[in-house]
Amino acid sequence: MATEILFGINTAEEILKAGRRKVIRLVISRNEKNQRVTDLASLARKTGVRIDFCDQRTIEKLAEGGHHQGVIIETEQMGKVDVDEAIGLEKDLKKTVWAGLDGITDPMNLGAIIRSAACLGVSTVILPERRSAGLTPTAHKAASGAMERINIIEVVNLNQTIIKLKAKGFWIYGLDMGGQALPKVDFTLPAFIIIGSEGTGLHEKTREHCDVIVSVPQKGGVESLNASNAAAIVFYELSKKI
Repeated sequence: MATEILFGINTAEEILKAGRRKVIRLVISRNEKNQRVTDLASLARKTGVRIDFCDQRTIEKLAEGGHHQGVIIETEQMGKVDVDEAIGLEKDLKKTVWAGLDGITDPMNLGAIIRSAACLGVSTVILPERRSAGLTPTAHKAASGAMERINIIEVVNLNQTIIKLKAKGFWIYGLDMGGQALPKVDFTLPAFIIIGSEGTGLHEKTREHCDVIVSVPQKGGVESLNASNAAAIVFYELSKKI
């Protein structure tokens, strides 16, 4: 199986704790004296993971300029599930919230959205394989290990996936400007909330498939919220239904 190089304390810690994939090795800077890094090394030893202590130059090279905090982890890539498998993993579909990303191209935003999703009860995140930020080391770092806690599905066609979810009983909500004000929306579960791109919002075809368009009321004259911030607000409202 293919491997990947990820970095950051939270990312490494969550991968080790979750135990969802094989860890090849943990690489730690010899200069790193942070107590959390020491604890991370102890956790790795308990789980039988090899630890390499390297100089700073080696760490920098492995991280390729990323904010690594003196920690690199080499793992097998995440196991993939499809939509049907993810539905089968749900304990109660009537208390299920999923999210879809329609053209989120900033890996920092992608990671932040996944982190909020994991914190607020969203069990699966779906993103298109094309015209979207990928599951890069930067996205993993921004997610702070949250990718180990939820299902992430990459699909060829988001709109075909929406149609499939509708057939499974999901209500489809699109997050975009000009929609129904969030406080007035009475969400029905299972729900699939779609977050549009940072610049143009939802694609027109995606918008057409939505049962309800939701917007976050704003004050203060700022044009719009960052996509990850808006997503977190809506995830919080949906979490009240779970």
